Amino acid sequence: MITKPIKTNIITGFLGVGKTTLIKQLLANKPEHEKWAVLVNEFGEIGIDGGLLHTQATPGITIKEVPGGCLCCAAGVPTQVAITQLIQQAKPDRLLIEPTGLGHPAEIIKLLQAVHFQHVIKVQTSLCLVDARKVRDERYHNHDIFIQQIQVADIVMANKAQHYAEQDQQALTGFMAQLNRVDTPVIYNDSQRIQPEQLQYIYTQLDKSTTQRNTQVSPPLKPKSMLNPSAEQWFLPSAPSTYSNDELQQQLALQGYAFKTNQGEGCVSYGWIIDSLRCFSFESFMQWLESVKGLNVLRLKAIVITHDGILIVNMVDGHVNLDEHDDALDSRIEIISDSELDVNSLQQQLLECIEVI
Repeated sequence: MITKPIKTNIITGFLGVGKTTLIKQLLANKPEHEKWAVLVNEFGEIGIDGGLLHTQATPGITIKEVPGGCLCCAAGVPTQVAITQLIQQAKPDRLLIEPTGLGHPAEIIKLLQAVHFQHVIKVQTSLCLVDARKVRDERYHNHDIFIQQIQVADIVMANKAQHYAEQDQQALTGFMAQLNRVDTPVIYNDSQRIQPEQLQYIYTQLDKSTTQRNTQVSPPLKPKSMLNPSAEQWFLPSAPSTYSNDELQQQLALQGYAFKTNQGEGCVSYGWIIDSLRCFSFESFMQWLESVKGLNVLRLKAIVITHDGILIVNMVDGHVNLDEHDDALDSRIEIISDSELDVNSLQQQLLECIEVI
């Protein structure tokens, strides 16, 4: 039984900007007496972020992952069911929602403010993470979702600020003025992890009511697909077949790996799940990663079981960050691109990284 509305915050941001890192820090520093829940949606079909967040899965924290597509594009029965199930399971004091970086946050806000959630959810401060260096790239500043994420934000956090030139900060300021968001507070973070004083500021802001403007977004400036014209007629004829979840598990059992793909908002994702009996050579996988790096993809993320341990990979715009992970049920690799890739070749090279035991 819900006796009072659940405090709910939406954390948005484009691909690879650091949303999962922020959520992990928020979870690690939550009040001990509170129960928190996280609903995370990924554009790709295989689901990786949920596994990364589960490193923080301590008592009082419940995480539900909705991989595949855009949570907000299904702002109807499927999304209502996912939220309702999480609330019934966790009975949280606070709910954090992380839509995919290619999702429409205004639709999520409208859903959360609908009549059937009126006495269950209280929408509070929404945060948008942004890399100011992207603002001058027309693929971003002309993209409807990039625009909308800033429009709905009560706070904007400009991540990776240590890499900004003066014109990057000026571009972000000018872009927000163009969107009539000059009154939105901006935090500049110059570290891979959020600084303690900035994290404390975010905590003090979480319980503030969201501004009414959040559901009144402006029309896009110049909507433009991020997908190259040659890739508009997706799926690729040469791509491996895609599977339902049941079929994916069957393929995983039969051949030790499965492939899934997704398309939307001018991007395509390619994802592989490889069972835990197949360990990667660390050196071979790193060579494969370098070959993908040369393709100028938007994003690559992975949890990979190697003979040297479990590896976490996060690559954005050719910059690679590596970390260690405690546990994994399988290896998961996902690429998000704005152009078609030679999937068959990528897959063959990837599978060749597996060591024969």
